[in-house]
Amino acid sequence: MTGRRVPDVDLKTGDGRRRVFELVRTSRPVLLDLRGDTALAATAESWADRVDLVEARSTADHWPVWPADETPAPAALLIRPDGHVAWTAHAGTTPDPAALRTALTAWVGPATAD
Repeated sequence: MTGRRVPDVDLKTGDGRRRVFELVRTSRPVLLDLRGDTALAATAESWADRVDLVEARSTADHWPVWPADETPAPAALLIRPDGHVAWTAHAGTTPDPAALRTALTAWVGPATAD
C-alpha cells in the first residue's frame, strides 16, 4: 500500500465508527494503529506535535486497493496529509519501530528533542 492512496474504509475507534478519510481532514499526517501496538505509540511520541496517532480496528479483513482488487487489512499505516500511504506494517507482521522512525523522519522531519 505504500505510495498508494489509502482506501476510505470503515474503522472502529474509541470515539465510535469512523472512516479513514475523516482522519486526514486535519491536514496532518496520521499514524493509524490497527493492532494497539505500544511500540508504535512509543515511537510516534517524538512526533506527537506533528502526527496524529489513531488506534482503531478495521471492520473488514481486506481493503480495496487500486489497481489490485484487495489486500489484507494492514497492521498499521502512516498516512500523509494528502491521503497517500507513507509507510505500511503489513497484516500478520509485527510493525518495525525503526522503519517507522525512518518514515516519520523522511515525511515529517526530525523527532522533537525531549
